[in-house]
Amino acid sequence: MAIIGVSNYGSVYENTYASSRKEAAKKEETKETAATQKSTDEEYLKNLQKQFPNMKLQLGYGVNAKNDGKVDVLNINPKLLEKMQNDPKAAKEYTQRLKDVETAHKYVDSFFAATGSTVVCRHAYLDANGNYSNFTVSVRKDALNEKLRKEAQENAEKRIEKSRENACENAEQLAEKMEEKAGESEKPDERKVAEEAETTVQNKAERLLEERMADSKDGTISLNDTDIRTIIEAVQGEDAGKTTVKEQAQVGANLDLKI
Repeated sequence: MAIIGVSNYGSVYENTYASSRKEAAKKEETKETAATQKSTDEEYLKNLQKQFPNMKLQLGYGVNAKNDGKVDVLNINPKLLEKMQNDPKAAKEYTQRLKDVETAHKYVDSFFAATGSTVVCRHAYLDANGNYSNFTVSVRKDALNEKLRKEAQENAEKRIEKSRENACENAEQLAEKMEEKAGESEKPDERKVAEEAETTVQNKAERLLEERMADSKDGTISLNDTDIRTIIEAVQGEDAGKTTVKEQAQVGANLDLKI
């Protein structure tokens, strides 16, 4: 008489064993794929790093406590890095975004320095969609003596006052120009309008940082994606102004004038 139970048990054992082997192979394959992707990401990041001598790029899923005490470190979500590797358009877009962020960081550092503070830590992060976030910690420079502290404070107050004055002036000027242009048919002066817009953006960026500093009790401020875009626009406005001045100075520089 055949022992059916033993036969069934053997069949179940074989199926279970085969299934476990298949699962183990699948896990091993997943590990190998992940290791390969990580190696590829690290190589791509290494090449990308060459374009940013003033900023350290790292892979990460958010801010990293290991970056405490560091200023020029930015974590990039691996999924964003993967997009950059697989899409040339995305690579161009986010590489430029990184350059803008690097420049914006310099702007923020310069602003703090003008108020007598120095940035001692910055946790920066770009998520999977390229959105930016950070928090920055600044402290008063211990090396500053009382006289320099006073000068720094006066400088900060002047910047704040100047920013407010410019904001008021711009608002009044824009209102006057709107009234003037309402009765005119000629084309508006695009260059003047651009200069006014630039000044407004710069004031907006300065006021943003001033407000963050005013709200901070321990020198820590946080900036989100909208904030950094405002700062980037201010920096680009400044650069555009410098380029215009440079081009104007070059016009006619090589003309051979004779009387």
